Amino acid sequence: MPKPKGIIINGVRFRHGEVDWEDAHGVSRDKLPDFDAMRQGGQYIGSKITSTGLIAKIGKYLLVITEKDEALAEFDYTLIPLRVKVQIRYN
Repeated sequence: MPKPKGIIINGVRFRHGEVDWEDAHGVSRDKLPDFDAMRQGGQYIGSKITSTGLIAKIGKYLLVITEKDEALAEFDYTLIPLRVKVQIRYN
């Protein structure tokens, strides 16, 4: 019988893996990014971050646990929104 992959925490299955994701990015006194690359969306324009650990998709988020205690009571984790909510207000 095959061994189940991952670990169950609070009823959610987590699997070992790695996630590359793009975070917000701001600079001072630099050239603007390549607009063509931004339009195509094929490469990271902002800060590329890699998170490695136990990964689960929960609702609209990826939860990546990088450290845990044996009792599964305390964790170090990264919460990555799959679709970022943005509010824009123009003056």
